[in-house]
Amino acid sequence: MRTRVIETISKYDMISLGETVVLAVSGGVDSMVLMHLFSELASDFALTLVIAHLDHARRAESALDAELVRQVAEQSGFIFAQDVLPKQVGAGNFHAYAREYRYGFFDRVAKAYGATKIVTAHHANDHLETVLDVLMKTDVPTGLIGIRPIGKVADVTVIRPFIEIEKDDLYEYARNFRLIFHEDGSNASDAYLRNRIRKRIVPLMIKERADVFRHIRNLSDNLRLDETYFEAQVDELMKDVKEKECGYELSLSWLAAVHASLRRRLVMRLIPSVSRGAMLGLIDFLEYGAVSGTYDVGSDTVVHKAYDKVLIVSSDFKQSQLGYELKLLVNAVTRLPDGRKIIINQGFNEKNKKNEAQETYLCYNGIRMPLMVRSRRSGDRIQLVNTAGRAKVKKIMIDAKIPVHERDKWPIVVDADGKVVWIPGLKKSPVCLTKPNSNEDLWLQIY
Repeated sequence: MRTRVIETISKYDMISLGETVVLAVSGGVDSMVLMHLFSELASDFALTLVIAHLDHARRAESALDAELVRQVAEQSGFIFAQDVLPKQVGAGNFHAYAREYRYGFFDRVAKAYGATKIVTAHHANDHLETVLDVLMKTDVPTGLIGIRPIGKVADVTVIRPFIEIEKDDLYEYARNFRLIFHEDGSNASDAYLRNRIRKRIVPLMIKERADVFRHIRNLSDNLRLDETYFEAQVDELMKDVKEKECGYELSLSWLAAVHASLRRRLVMRLIPSVSRGAMLGLIDFLEYGAVSGTYDVGSDTVVHKAYDKVLIVSSDFKQSQLGYELKLLVNAVTRLPDGRKIIINQGFNEKNKKNEAQETYLCYNGIRMPLMVRSRRSGDRIQLVNTAGRAKVKKIMIDAKIPVHERDKWPIVVDADGKVVWIPGLKKSPVCLTKPNSNEDLWLQIY
């Protein structure tokens, strides 16, 4: 078995010479074999070993597990670190809570001793059971990847050198070296699906195909390779997604042109907590829903759609921003609440021209100073060039397909009498000029 483990380490490039690694040891047969085998491999790879044990404090005999691991670790001359899982506060999935704390503990131990890897004793049976468990619960193809030989949990790199070793081989190794280990009685209970899979389904699969562990490992490795390609494609797509302070913004027409498989993966990248059902509902909403609306995907995330714009934000994001009104000082820069800036100069200066800016000129003698920039107000109207009447600012924004969540923060430039003289990017009033008449005229840029 030692040779097969070394082959797995080499195959997946798990370990480098001279590393310090943390072995996660529970006291069961898998991890006690791991500790014994790595005590022999330590010299081959010039490793420094740190043994980490977390007492889950769920069984009366769990303290005995901790004592067993401590004694064997110290007798072998290894560094030993342990912790006790704090009692869970409130309701929730205990296994998820314990897993998060466990890997957090491993991370702390790794950092304390300068370790570069966490080594766990997950084996081929664990992998097959995981794939079957996921298959029974979800229909997401990536779930069939199962347990990866090398993974990442938070800041921890996790390696699994037993991933191609079967459970029976671990028991045989333990017998040959007369290792002491403790069995967890809960593993025999039929109350858990995982246990039923282990006891009833896996033996039938082995009977039908003796190399089923190798077969499933190959399947998972192929899926993992495919997923690496898809992840790279999503990385490219993310370049066309605008990251805002409040969330993400993207084009609906652009998203519709993305292949359905990548579209699903992109949504999962943008909303990691989205469930399978919510993701499909969201895609349906984006494709077939009204031109403007909101979809709650759960996990404190909502998606706003307005014409061609899609905004993914937290559910407490307020569409109606607080109103603002700022004085525009001549020959100065004014920063707006949304991050844009307005520059107002008296006279045109080519060297101050911003390539990304929208601009206009104002007839100095045709307006009352000072100029103000503010958010939209109910009833706002603007006198348009070559027209007798005044147009509603709200209708102008609707016609321009400005999303609802952007209208109330769109900058409106008004004169001292409150008359709208410019709606950047949309409309200008007759006091706006295509070019300055004199050096007295004002030059406005927004970018």
